[in-house]
Amino acid sequence: MRVSDRTSRTASAALLTLVATAPALAQSQPNYGGASVSQCIPFANFQPVSFTDPPQLKFSIAGAGTIHAVTMDTGSVGVAMSATNIPNYDTLKTAPGAKPGTQFLSSSKVLWVGTWVPMTVTLYDRADKPVATSGVFILGVEKSGRCDSYQTDQQICPDLPPPEKPVLYMGVGFGQEADFQPQGTPDKNVLLNLRSVNGQPIADGMLNAGYIIGRQGIQVGLTAANTSGFRFTKLEAYQQYPGDWMMPRGCITVNPDENRDANGPICTPANILVDTGIPQSYMTVPPSIKFEKIQQPDKSEPNKTVGVLAPRSSVAIHIPDATNPIATDAFLVGGGAPNEPAQVIPSSTEPPPPAVKKTPFINTGRHFLRQYQFLYDAKQGYVGMKDQPNPCGEQ
Repeated sequence: MRVSDRTSRTASAALLTLVATAPALAQSQPNYGGASVSQCIPFANFQPVSFTDPPQLKFSIAGAGTIHAVTMDTGSVGVAMSATNIPNYDTLKTAPGAKPGTQFLSSSKVLWVGTWVPMTVTLYDRADKPVATSGVFILGVEKSGRCDSYQTDQQICPDLPPPEKPVLYMGVGFGQEADFQPQGTPDKNVLLNLRSVNGQPIADGMLNAGYIIGRQGIQVGLTAANTSGFRFTKLEAYQQYPGDWMMPRGCITVNPDENRDANGPICTPANILVDTGIPQSYMTVPPSIKFEKIQQPDKSEPNKTVGVLAPRSSVAIHIPDATNPIATDAFLVGGGAPNEPAQVIPSSTEPPPPAVKKTPFINTGRHFLRQYQFLYDAKQGYVGMKDQPNPCGEQ
């Protein structure tokens, strides 16, 4: 999770004028010819999902045993689980490919420390019927706790204790290595490393690895049929991590009446993260962008007060740009639109020294998914958007 019935048409007339662009044009088109393997994995906790709470999936490890319901987080990568709940963990730590590892959640500043071990993960439907298996490395968590210094100097906080309560998390995002997750590579992503669907092995060339997040579940495996109607934008390859892709690009407009230039409202180019793990939004913009803040309890840390965008502030997020967007997520703070996040926490791209200058960025939080289905194509490197009425990303 990252510091990442969408109809915000209830916004003010000024905001509606801002986002009333021409119909989105396809940025480029992936090819799904020949791919036939696809499966809907229903969410465990909603039918249909409201995206008020994080969506959950059912899974088990090692081919048998307890079926768990786990948060499905698009703002991190990899399954994390208490080492004491992993069968034969000490033996798995010596298996080929096993190695020490960490997972850091930057919104809550929680650090997990342990070992990545090889595992077969089984995914289930709501009736506990197995629908798919995956082969990945999962993190056996041996130590856990808050680690504020990890974000500033990347110290590992060596005195962390064993977890006070069981750790169970499933990150299914992409392009997160630069956000203090250098081990969050595609080989850790359960949804991208499928071995079988409904008990049948996946033949070579039949699976286009990727997924579609719908209201009732997540559709794994992209085909010509289930991608119909999506608007696409191409992703940049993550050069340092072969096989992964960078976050999609977009731009952010805040308070267009105040933040304008000769060409009209300023739309700041930014990295975009659609994050199912959190209800709030994080926004980083240049210091020249004007906005007003008020103090509220932080949704990730209720005992902490944080500055948030003031009521009636307007926000519009365009992917990949404001000219021909495949998606526009627009709302007024406090306006009550379904896609409005629980709060918007803004910061400057130029924090006081010694902090490093930040790249403009917005984590939309999960309320974005009330308006759009979200498609990630891990094979060809695309993100797709489509209105969200369908149950599981299917027609």
